[in-house]
Amino acid sequence: MRSLPLPVPALAGGGVALRPWRVDDVDHLVSAWKDPEVLRWTPVPDDAGPEKAAAWIAGARHRLETATALDLVVVDGGGTAVGEVGLSDLDHDRRVALIGWWTAAHARGRGVATQAVGLLAGWALGPPLDLAAILARIHPDNEGSLAVARAAGFRTLASRDNREVVMVAATPQRPGPTGIDREVLAEGEHKATRRG
Repeated sequence: MRSLPLPVPALAGGGVALRPWRVDDVDHLVSAWKDPEVLRWTPVPDDAGPEKAAAWIAGARHRLETATALDLVVVDGGGTAVGEVGLSDLDHDRRVALIGWWTAAHARGRGVATQAVGLLAGWALGPPLDLAAILARIHPDNEGSLAVARAAGFRTLASRDNREVVMVAATPQRPGPTGIDREVLAEGEHKATRRG
């Protein structure tokens, strides 16, 4: 079984940095899990209190070791947690992963998510992951996340029944529609059906 590496050196640029979650981030995570906009667009645990947040943060190493997810906190220039960005559903054979993010209410509209998504996607498309494509699955009413994805270099791959817009970032060698697009879309449909 393959594992997911952490970015080394840590990713930073545009006034933000990405780092692993720490125990002292529990309050930031609990606050985000209670934010109406985060709740509207992001899966959040039912019991989104400090114990659940601490357990989720403590599980980060296991998610990396099992290649389940890479979850990074986004911090501003002062070191304050302002969001999260992460990769999940990594398919090593197809070299594809999903990307997701949220931004704390006080940091929205400042380009935080765009910078974070761009940093993580750029890293994941190069070594050591060397992914061929990264997918973002976004509800069509989530205009903020659609704008973030476009600004971070993602393009629309498909739209499904007014439930989801699938956007893709790919390596420069694959800028147009390719076989990977069809594979990625088929795999995304399969995963959406399984979750459904």
